[in-house]
Formats: sequence, C-alpha cells, structure tokens
Amino acid sequence: NFNMAGLYRIESTMFVKWLRKNLCNVDAFSDSSDATATATAFGKVMDKIDNQRVTCEKIGKELYDNASAASSSSITIEQRQRYLREVVRLSTRLSDQLHSIRDLQEMLVVPSISQVVSASEQKSFNNKVLLALGLLESRVHLVGMHDAVWESGSEIEKQKFEKEIPYVARIMIERWRKSLYAPKGAWALDYGVAGN
Repeated sequence: NFNMAGLYRIESTMFVKWLRKNLCNVDAFSDSSDATATATAFGKVMDKIDNQRVTCEKIGKELYDNASAASSSSITIEQRQRYLREVVRLSTRLSDQLHSIRDLQEMLVVPSISQVVSASEQKSFNNKVLLALGLLESRVHLVGMHDAVWESGSEIEKQKFEKEIPYVARIMIERWRKSLYAPKGAWALDYGVAGN
C-alpha cells in the first residue's frame, strides 16, 4: 500500500507530465519526416498508459479494501472466502493491467526516451523524483526496488541495479529494510510476502 501510494503520486504529478512533454512534442522528433504524426501517436500511447494507470489505482484501492475486510475478525468464514475470492480476482486484473503498461513502456516509451532525451536530462529528472519522494520515502522505495529485482531472478536486472544504484546506497539497503521498510511493511514481512 505505501509503495503503491508513492508510485501513483509520482506518476500522476511528475512522470506522466514529463513523458508527455518529451514524447508528445513535435520538436522532440524534428529529425523525423513526419514529426507531427509521431508526436500524435505517442500522445495516444500516453493516453492509454495514463488510463491504465488510473484503472490500476482504482483496482488497487478496491483490492486493499477487500484484503482489509477479509482480515476482519468479525466476519463469517463464508464472508472471508468471498472477500478472498475478490482479492484473487482483483489481483489478476491488476497484474494484467500492470503487465500491459510495462509492455508498452518497454517496447515504445523507454527506447524513445533514450533517443530524444539526453542522459543528463534523464538523470536530472530522476533527481527531481528523489527530491519529491523525500529522503525517507526514497530509501523505502529503494528497498522495495531491490527486493523486486532480486525476486525476479533476472541477472540482467541485477546488473542494471548494481550499475545504476550507488555503492553506498546498496550497502545501506539491509539497514533501511530493518529501520524504515519493516515498520511500514511489517505485515508483508510477517507473512513472507516481502523479500529478504
């Protein structure tokens, strides 16, 4: 819940706007023979991603409500089973939406950003995101990102993580997990949901 809330906040207030500024702008594709069509096409892609993001936020809230209701001690077994079936259904929907967003971003957005936005401007945006998150929240997200990368089992993603994340931050992850992440996500750690 706390990771998703931070993600939605950054996406809605910063990331989508930054992507639109860089990919839906005719000037970004001035080398192209049809810059207007390219920028318009990216506008449609961004609309789709933004609509899916809003859908994910709604599903996430509904999922949280159902999971909370399922954990209530004052409901019957039948009610708990009904809530849990809904949790499974919503989890599947959320997963499908997130995979669709990821696929669009990996196939279209990431390669295009790497072509039209300089590395220094990308790094500047990343720093703005970290500032918006604040020191404590950015550390919590870094722990979550580390766990997701390691749980994926992808050696390529692990190498990217080690290349992009400074050494000092990487060696602090275990400390931040215990002091910052665990108190916020203790339920996940207790039930084996979060990584070690």
